[in-house]
Amino acid sequence: MKNRLIEQILESYNCYKNEILGEIEEFSYRKKRYEVDFTISLFISSEKIDFDFIEECVRDTDKVIVLDHNFIAVVFDFATEETGLKATENLLLLMEPRLFSDEIYISVVNSHDRLDDDEHVRKALDLLIDNINNGFKDIPKVPTT
Repeated sequence: MKNRLIEQILESYNCYKNEILGEIEEFSYRKKRYEVDFTISLFISSEKIDFDFIEECVRDTDKVIVLDHNFIAVVFDFATEETGLKATENLLLLMEPRLFSDEIYISVVNSHDRLDDDEHVRKALDLLIDNINNGFKDIPKVPTT
């Protein structure tokens, strides 16, 4: 399964990247203009992902981007590194029971230290490939203070 997911990403890498870039323009504008961070979280599974359910679980200001039947990006608006990780963790907890025994792989990148949109999206996709290769199916826990 891992190899198939990686092949899927690599075969459509530029299409996925361009789709995400087109969908994050408003978030990028607010980042440049008002220094408002946002987080991009990618979720991929070998099973179909229920996009309608995901859209019901996120805030109205967030955006769900359907990349493929089993691959989505979620942009969390007004999200710092910590709140972006927490939002991703919460969404993952809601998604896991719906995927039964299937594994779901994710990557999370925040706009805080990004150089430009292209670099930001490439980092998310490359991190997802690395996470699949290394078997990382979960995100680090958000430290509680």
